[in-house]
Amino acid sequence: MRLTRAFPASIWRLLILIAVLCCSSCSKSGFNPVHGKVLYKNEPIEGVLVTFHPKSKSKLADPWGVTGEDGTFEVKTGKDDGAPEGEYVVTFYSPQEIEEKPGKKGRSKGMRMQREQEDRFKGAYANEAKSNFKVTIKNGKNELEPFNLK
Repeated sequence: MRLTRAFPASIWRLLILIAVLCCSSCSKSGFNPVHGKVLYKNEPIEGVLVTFHPKSKSKLADPWGVTGEDGTFEVKTGKDDGAPEGEYVVTFYSPQEIEEKPGKKGRSKGMRMQREQEDRFKGAYANEAKSNFKVTIKNGKNELEPFNLK
């Protein structure tokens, strides 16, 4: 004798709900999406390295992002998108090329020209210990208020 009894629809719904909750609660990375924008003198600025330094140090790489043409950025931690929950101090570094300067004579004939870069902000926002920019990353999606650099 074969027993084939179908589960009632309410049982199936409950099983599906449990499966969905289990999958969503155990995210593979534990990182939360973080989006923001950097303004310089009230205008969007491209190419700024934005680094999030956790107040409680961890073994993970510091979360970071680089601004696009419209000044927006998305945060990554290592190769993963997002950042762990917690409190952070934020720093900004904007590399720009400076005029070529004559380099030392090398083995080749004549002088070599070296390309150098410097921080557009002259280090004003690059020091974690002196930064006034602080954020808290919460569980879930994080849309940060724009950072306005002067």
